Amino acid sequence: MANIDYAGYGVWNSTNDVTSKVRQQYAAGQRRFIANNGDYGDPAPGERKYLYIIWNNTDSGVVGEDDARGVTVP
Repeated sequence: MANIDYAGYGVWNSTNDVTSKVRQQYAAGQRRFIANNGDYGDPAPGERKYLYIIWNNTDSGVVGEDDARGVTVP
């Protein structure tokens, strides 16, 4: 089981800290995370946003908005 250290969603200096949301989703069994405004808000209207997740202090992933590949956290 992974420990989610930090998760952010946005672009440039317009980023939401979504760590608690990603932790809740992970605890509920979700392992693939898709960057989207519906789950994480819209900190930069009109801009393509990115979801980045850091887990276990050493592993990380990033994905662009609405990219179905998502970030998979083991």
